[in-house]
Amino acid sequence: MSAIRPIPLFALTALLTTLAACVSNPPSAPPGDNPVASAGDTKGDPVNGKAVFMSNCKTCHGVTAAEGSSGMVGPNLLGVVGRKAGTVKSLLGPSENLKKHGVIWDAETLDVFLANPLAILAADSAMAGVLPDPKKRADVIAYLSTLKE
Repeated sequence: MSAIRPIPLFALTALLTTLAACVSNPPSAPPGDNPVASAGDTKGDPVNGKAVFMSNCKTCHGVTAAEGSSGMVGPNLLGVVGRKAGTVKSLLGPSENLKKHGVIWDAETLDVFLANPLAILAADSAMAGVLPDPKKRADVIAYLSTLKE
């Protein structure tokens, strides 16, 4: 009988936790079936954004240097604004589709991504958080903008 390897078990646990969070807060319509309102016209509140982030995104993404760049399922988001997509390691490795996307993360590109991440991630991830509410996206983007390396 072989011993269970802790890293794959950790990854499986994190993925199942994320799936449970996504199932409890599914998008209002399948990706691509409805136009998404933009957060571009909405001023975000970083305090509210931190609360939304902590309840929706923190399971997979770190936001401090202490959390490192490869110990979580998703990439660490410290300094994400201004960074090229797909360049930070995570437990599952960097996303090839994000690398191909080739954007520099800013308010506009984060808004599009957070509204429908599966449009970009596609086969890379069966579990990606969706924030259909433009106000919540604006708030999370405002919070992410405060995270400087």
